[in-house]
Amino acid sequence: MSMKTFMAVLFMVHGLGLVATPVHAQQGDWTPLDRGRIGSELVEPWIMVPDGSSGAPRQGWLNTADGFFTREAHLAYDWTRVDGADAHGGLARFHYPLSRRLWAGLEVPFIQSSGGNSGFGDITLTTQLMLAETRNLSVNAGAGLELPTGDRALGGSVLGAMPQVNLWADIGAGAALRGRVAYAFRDSDGDDGFVANLALGQTITRPEAAPLGQLTYYLSANLFEPEGGATFASLTPGVRTRVVGNLFFLAGVEIPVVNTRDSFDQRFIGQLVYGF
Repeated sequence: MSMKTFMAVLFMVHGLGLVATPVHAQQGDWTPLDRGRIGSELVEPWIMVPDGSSGAPRQGWLNTADGFFTREAHLAYDWTRVDGADAHGGLARFHYPLSRRLWAGLEVPFIQSSGGNSGFGDITLTTQLMLAETRNLSVNAGAGLELPTGDRALGGSVLGAMPQVNLWADIGAGAALRGRVAYAFRDSDGDDGFVANLALGQTITRPEAAPLGQLTYYLSANLFEPEGGATFASLTPGVRTRVVGNLFFLAGVEIPVVNTRDSFDQRFIGQLVYGF
């Protein structure tokens, strides 16, 4: 797989982000969003949503989408085997709810390295609007804008946009279902295409059980159907756990399952998340 296509896949699978001034509300302070109050809720301060009724928390996982809003800072590292060579990436991501209905995000690939080349990646800005939110369901829609700030030799310096709809749902027994449907537009040949994600996971420990608090295991499936190109699909099994306080650790491995000959061999991801 070419580095250009590899970077397009990374753009597809990353959930994008920035961080907020939320009210850390008690459960009684939060109310479901009301379709009749969308105008006033556009400017109301964000209130953290309580866990789902079965205990499933709204929390970020690797290689999947967030149908909800969080206020977090992420620092991630990934190691990928591409055509027998190693590729490395460092990524900073910030999540910021501007209000109960609006969210903004910033993603900065501050280091990319492959094939003897290293440099900066393309920054992505994302905005989202919360369409509906109850205790057990969140649905938002928005768009990510990829800016051509990266090194062209590493597949960067590309202008792109990705309109998207994202979903999160508590389905019982501490389990959550989440996903995305989107379309990626990029000003490079062969990188436009349909994007889909579906993930399922379960949280099996209580929050206070650190360093294994809110221990969650999950499986994320990603699909990229490019215009006129070969379909790519991958699976990412992963875990998330609370280390201490509001600091979390995530780990996962992405495994190509469709178009394996032209894609990367394997991709290992580690990430630290701090919630404000």
